[in-house]
Amino acid sequence: MTKSIEIVSDVKCYKNKKMALWDLQNRDLFTSTKNRHITHDWLMRKTEEDNFNFGYFITLTFYKQTKNPVVSYLDNKHLKKVILDFFYPHGKPKNRIRLWFFVEQHESGKIHHHFLMEKVDGLNWLNGRNRKITLNKKTLFNIISNNYCLDEVIIEALTIHLKKWVRKLGQGKKASKCVYLTEGKHKGVSEMEYKVHYCQKSLEKKGLPTIEEYDFNTWEHIDFEASDFDTKKTNNIKEQIDETD
Repeated sequence: MTKSIEIVSDVKCYKNKKMALWDLQNRDLFTSTKNRHITHDWLMRKTEEDNFNFGYFITLTFYKQTKNPVVSYLDNKHLKKVILDFFYPHGKPKNRIRLWFFVEQHESGKIHHHFLMEKVDGLNWLNGRNRKITLNKKTLFNIISNNYCLDEVIIEALTIHLKKWVRKLGQGKKASKCVYLTEGKHKGVSEMEYKVHYCQKSLEKKGLPTIEEYDFNTWEHIDFEASDFDTKKTNNIKEQIDETD
């Protein structure tokens, strides 16, 4: 008599669960949990409702990473001030760029920072009364030889500025990384949507370490206070998910 085949998922949180054949057709089972899917959809809806125009996804890693989400929120508050002071040193206009901040906890318990930043009008920025900027010699050479991208100049100058005014940020190349959210596709969706989805991955992680009194869970990966959400329009996302049950 032939033994029946046991179907087991490769997804960590489903490894101990026996699966039926119909489960193989359910891609949501493999790609996203309920909370991740709903949170992703909610954030994408916010980008449309409030006309966000994100152009950059930047990751920052401090040389002394914290394990406390509250400390990471305070760091984000300082990061936001430094960023806005860089672009608007002589007062913040009403139509300033907006940012969303996320914090990601690794299996070690340590946290690093992601943020989405709206596109910057490079020409208006350069023509304005901006502070002095610092660039690497290689970038200056590329500008002179007419082989440069204005976005790259903006991000390099911003990164150097952050490393100067955010003491926790290391000076090495691994301290910061920027992805330009082009109009192209990544894994079938836009670069921006893919990064929004990426930032929700902590909602899928089961059994993240409890770090003494710091228990990183639920929606703590979104820094609502530092991010530019319209609080008048924003409802409690937990209530929205509970209503679907």
